[in-house]
Amino acid sequence: MSDTTYLVLSIIFACFVLLMLGTALANLFYRVPYVPSKMRVIKRVLSLAKLKKGQKVYDLGCGDGRFLIEAYKKAQVDATGFEMAPIPYLLAQLNKYVHKAKVRIQMKNFFKYNLRDADVIFCYLLPETLADLKDKFLNECQKGTKIICHTFQIEGLTPVKVVVKNKKTGIPNIYMYKI
Repeated sequence: MSDTTYLVLSIIFACFVLLMLGTALANLFYRVPYVPSKMRVIKRVLSLAKLKKGQKVYDLGCGDGRFLIEAYKKAQVDATGFEMAPIPYLLAQLNKYVHKAKVRIQMKNFFKYNLRDADVIFCYLLPETLADLKDKFLNECQKGTKIICHTFQIEGLTPVKVVVKNKKTGIPNIYMYKI
């Protein structure tokens, strides 16, 4: 193997390790692990959301962007996702490009982003993270904003609708809140 080939392979390997490390640290620090939603769950969430063209939709911890892309394809919404882990962020950018979806994927901390213009917010987050978001939702979201949570509920808020776990279809609990 030539010195140049060895150098190139070493650089590629180092970049891969840095991406993996960055993703692991982001998951640990922000408590938002990358666990993709299954398409049947996304379709159920979208039917629950009753999206309309032009609505502002956020996905907090958007992973590979699949929810945003499906929301855009279904209703041409103004969709924005937030993802801090490098590998899912890059996957989301690639997914967006492949599907030609006009969605925004931001490598930003959603806790530092004002959600006041949201019509619908999708969350597949751990209970501790949802608890930390409760006051943010109450303080920033306008009356009528829908917050839809996959699997975990927001302690202290009462959902307006609950889709109960269905073992036959593999759809977990889905909670919808309205501010």
